[in-house]
Amino acid sequence: MKGDFEDAIASFDKALEFKPDYHDAWYNRGYALNKLGRLEDAIASWDKALEIKPDYHEAWYNRGYALHNLGRREEAIASFDKALKFKPDYHEAWYNRGNALVNLGRIQEAIASWDKALKFKPDLHEAWNNRTIALRKLGIV
Repeated sequence: MKGDFEDAIASFDKALEFKPDYHDAWYNRGYALNKLGRLEDAIASWDKALEIKPDYHEAWYNRGYALHNLGRREEAIASFDKALKFKPDYHEAWYNRGNALVNLGRIQEAIASWDKALKFKPDLHEAWNNRTIALRKLGIV
C-alpha cells in the first residue's frame, strides 16, 4: 500500500514536470503524501494547488484536516473557514471545524459548528455524539 502512494507521488511529480500549474496534480499529490503521514509535505502540496486555484474548497479542507492533526488548531480553523467560504454547505468542514474548536476549549463555538454540519447532513452521527458530549461539559445535559 505504501508503495502505491509513493508510485502515485512519482507520477504526479512527472505530470507536474510537464504542467507545473496543474492544480489537480498538486491536490492529489497532497492526498498521497497525507496517506503516507507526511503532513507537512501534504500541506505544501495543497498550498501549491491553492496558489493556482484559490477557490479549491477540497484543498482548503484537507489542508485544515492535516493542520488539525498536527495540533495547529487555529490554522486548521482558518483553513476550514476558507473551504466554507467557497462551499458553505460542506458538512465535513463544519464538523472538523467544530472538532478543532472544542480542542481549543471553545465549546459553544464548536456546538454551533456541529449544528451547521447537522443542518446539511442531519444523519451525521459523529456530530450528534460530539455535540452531546460538549453539552455535558457545559452542564446543559
